[in-house]
Amino acid sequence: MYSLIIVEDEDDSRRGLVDYIPWTSLGFQPIADFANGASALSFLSDNSPDVLLTDIMMPEMDGITLIEKARKLRPDMIPVVLSGYSDFEYARRCISLGVREYILKPARLDEIKDIFSRIYSELGSKDNKTNKTPVVELVKEMQSYIRQNLQTVSLKSLSDKFSLNQYYISEIFHQHSGVSFQEYTATERMNEAVALLSSSDLSISAISEKVGYTSPSSFSRSFREKNGMTPKEYREKLYVR
Repeated sequence: MYSLIIVEDEDDSRRGLVDYIPWTSLGFQPIADFANGASALSFLSDNSPDVLLTDIMMPEMDGITLIEKARKLRPDMIPVVLSGYSDFEYARRCISLGVREYILKPARLDEIKDIFSRIYSELGSKDNKTNKTPVVELVKEMQSYIRQNLQTVSLKSLSDKFSLNQYYISEIFHQHSGVSFQEYTATERMNEAVALLSSSDLSISAISEKVGYTSPSSFSRSFREKNGMTPKEYREKLYVR
């Protein structure tokens, strides 16, 4: 699954691009969308999507300027233009900036599918190590964040922390961890609970809260399902001589 950001100043058009194009079936996931080039450029300073799909005429920063600046930040990113203007000068500048496709509005669904099928093939032909290593490192950062924030971590907090769509986080996390975000978090919470039961004098209620359970009863239930005994029984067993 390749990542995509969409930049379009018209709200209805942007929502249509995000929600009604079957991106997943085309091998893409929109991870962010913006109403102007300035916001998109700010996002690109910290993130590396595979494809940029942008309009040309927008407030604050037009699409041509965005692509020009984005190419310096993310030279491997593939830019695609979707515009209502067929002006030759626009097309010439786009070509000079390495734009792969110049799609005229109103674009047909089959045209967008065809174009992104070609882009998918192009991305797939690149060196996998170049494309995937940054994602692997990102997932490792997410895992570290989860371990350090067991009490409050959620998909939303990961989304806020890394400025990425929750669906995209779920996809890459499962792909590169071999387990879902929920499974990984549950395992880390249980590991930390076992460590605290073994090495601290904290109450079971305090441990439950510290590792992110909503109540001591849900903690005890989960602990028993995982370990075959309640937290109290586990702690008592530790001190049986």
